[in-house]
Amino acid sequence: MPKVEHLVPEWTAWSDGETVWFGTPKRFQGQASMVAAMVEPQRAFIMVSPPDWQKLEAGARGEIGSWGFVLVPIDATYARLMARLRGGRSPSLWSRVVGVSFGERLHFVMERKMLLSIQRLSETTS
Repeated sequence: MPKVEHLVPEWTAWSDGETVWFGTPKRFQGQASMVAAMVEPQRAFIMVSPPDWQKLEAGARGEIGSWGFVLVPIDATYARLMARLRGGRSPSLWSRVVGVSFGERLHFVMERKMLLSIQRLSETTS
């Protein structure tokens, strides 16, 4: 995923069902993507894994996980940006222990930095 230091007006908004790449498809065995499952401009952006997107299209529930960003209005001027990550069940107790002990903490630090960058970009751009 490219490092974004400013807004790029030419980049169009995603649509439901569109693939969102987090890395080049040539790397990570082509697995570094999610699918835009809900796109409501200036309100919500929810992504799911490609297998979960197939399940959602078939009317079933996703099982692997989702990552969402939602703007919750506070008043006429301010809104709160909420980010939520939902993961599926880990296959073993050991996987869950390692995930909570290391992965979740690292992910929190990375996501917080990303959200602060989004805040900075949105507050300095008209």
